[in-house]
Amino acid sequence: MKILFAMASPEYLRFYDATIQLLAARGHRVALAVNARRDKKPVRLDGLDDGEGRIVTVGLVPERRGVWGSIAYGLRGLMDFSRYLHPRFTAAPALRARMKRKVLPRAFHALDGVRTLGVTGTRLLLAALAALERGIPGSRAVEAFVRAQDPDVLLVSPLVDAGSDQVDLVKAARALGVPVAVGIASWDNLTNKGLLRVQPDQVIVWNEAQRREAIEYHATPRDRVVVTGAQPFDRWFERRPSSTREEFCARVGLPLARPYVLYTCSSSFIAISPAEVSFVRSWIIALRAHPATASLPVLVRPHPYNRTAWETADFSSLQSVVVWPNHPYNPVEEESRNGFFDSLYHSAAVVGINTSAMIEAAILGRSVLSMHTQEFAGTQDGTLHFQYLLPENGGFLRVASTLDEHIVQLADVLSRQDEARAETARFVSSFIRPHGLGVPCTPLVADAIEALGRDAARRVQKTPWWAPLLWPVLFAGGGVAGAWWAATDPKAVRSLRRKAGARLHRARKVLARGVRIGVDRLSRRGTRAARRWNRMFGAAAGRR
Repeated sequence: MKILFAMASPEYLRFYDATIQLLAARGHRVALAVNARRDKKPVRLDGLDDGEGRIVTVGLVPERRGVWGSIAYGLRGLMDFSRYLHPRFTAAPALRARMKRKVLPRAFHALDGVRTLGVTGTRLLLAALAALERGIPGSRAVEAFVRAQDPDVLLVSPLVDAGSDQVDLVKAARALGVPVAVGIASWDNLTNKGLLRVQPDQVIVWNEAQRREAIEYHATPRDRVVVTGAQPFDRWFERRPSSTREEFCARVGLPLARPYVLYTCSSSFIAISPAEVSFVRSWIIALRAHPATASLPVLVRPHPYNRTAWETADFSSLQSVVVWPNHPYNPVEEESRNGFFDSLYHSAAVVGINTSAMIEAAILGRSVLSMHTQEFAGTQDGTLHFQYLLPENGGFLRVASTLDEHIVQLADVLSRQDEARAETARFVSSFIRPHGLGVPCTPLVADAIEALGRDAARRVQKTPWWAPLLWPVLFAGGGVAGAWWAATDPKAVRSLRRKAGARLHRARKVLARGVRIGVDRLSRRGTRAARRWNRMFGAAAGRR
């Protein structure tokens, strides 16, 4: 079977590298493509090699440009923002603000004044926008790209990025009769990002909670959602540390005699690195002021894609604090994974704001703690996925209301570490491995993809016949959005001025060149005429 796997960017490789390798080991050809590369997330696709040539890299998916590209991006941004008008998201202002900032066309910013449209109103609006999406014709360039790979299955991830152009990939596959599966990469993808916008043949999720999210928020038919468990975490169940505790502490510079607490940093959306550096400093100062934690060593592990401020952070005035790794690192590389695993495995407890590293700590049976903070409230309680970690929802996370309460909790878990595994086991068995703690998830993901390629009906779905009837609406909306942007966005005004100035400058150069050429030609013609005149009259004068 030939599988075309398109990721929004190379960073998603860390969620699916083991799945790709397993598919290749089963004899399938896997072609890897990305929609965009990100300078801040430098991950390479060519690190996978099965030794048989079954894993190949086919590069970038063609980017859709032109009028239809602009209309599609604007419409998808409008859809992605509109989902946050659902009543369930009224307590998530940070998510709404991020979507408005990233993709909502300026002409529709007035929508941000609407608190909610209610469940029915939101569904009707999204249904109308989805109909407009169906009216956008497919991209010929993207369709040619898919046809050239001739896949039996198209797998895309995550499809829910803000304004995602992976929608064009799904449309291209449908036009060619290729079944489409969507891999939901992480625990927050269905509530923290945009919509699916187009329904694939299969949506692969971790657990029943994500199945409900796909049905409720993305209108995915229940029979298209496949629960496989969280395959990115398979590696943590059987993994063993690459170093002893003594070796690890000596390597990073921690004291050997005392247990340490690990602080795991968050992504830039959850906590901008300068703000998190300031928070961590205040947290450590509070630890040092309490007798139970005054001498507790602290290891801070920066997020691989949010480490700018950590590169210059100085904690030398605080005893037994280490920031490690203190250089950029690639989370997909085995050395980085070993370092991350060892830092979790040898820790006595783990602290963070809101990060998937908390889940990895829970898999290893470590106590995980957090605290409500004013600066990060919008990306803790203001996100739906954070709620899954709370004990009242079957989670394991101990969340304190104040720093003092947090330090008391931390001192308590350090004194009875053996109880942590019982606290995390229930969550891990329902959220991470719903088919059983001893059942790896990666083979189940591969099984689902194989079943889709084997059993799915090959239905060709072209742009519907009624699509041209919607084009006036799409062009009018695009024109209004474009004009509004040009008139109100300072960057747009400056850009248009630069473009107009450049065009005027080119026009002046062309005109000046034309004048010079014209004058030159007239001059040459005048010279030739004068010569002929002289010859004529000179000859006539000689005859006389």
